[in-house]
Amino acid sequence: MSRKYLNDKYCVRCGRKNATPYLRKNISLLEDGRSKLVVVDVGCGNGRNSEYMKERGHTVTSLDMVPDYGHKMVLGTDLIPKKDKGTDIILCNYLLMFLNKKERTQLIKEFKRIALKNCIIMVELYPAKDCYAKTKEEMIEMQAEIFNPLKWQKIRYSQGRFIAQNG
Repeated sequence: MSRKYLNDKYCVRCGRKNATPYLRKNISLLEDGRSKLVVVDVGCGNGRNSEYMKERGHTVTSLDMVPDYGHKMVLGTDLIPKKDKGTDIILCNYLLMFLNKKERTQLIKEFKRIALKNCIIMVELYPAKDCYAKTKEEMIEMQAEIFNPLKWQKIRYSQGRFIAQNG
């Protein structure tokens, strides 16, 4: 089952119920022994990652362009409704490939604005015919365009996904 976004893009993963396998596998890296963290789930979709983080005791702000779960915002245009330097974890799973370069750049600036020192970000991408990274090669190039401006320390970095920390 897919879900239509306001910009006519589709995410086939939004029909899934469980948190992404990458999040479940790497939760200890994100939490790093900490509890009751402030989490922002950007492009939360149906809320599966947000719910997983809430179940773990974290305070979660869920954001999406479609208001069926979380707060509605135009991703890549609106400001993230969080204070400067107030976020411990940023989740951005299966979103950025649907945004154009200008929108991605704006969102990266927002990530940097809301991130506490030692904030950890998780990004997942995939190539698809209805997004801006249609091929594996375009996805790899986009991943570098997202990661490099952050200038954060790599924790995990593999094809289509990464975890990094603001140092």
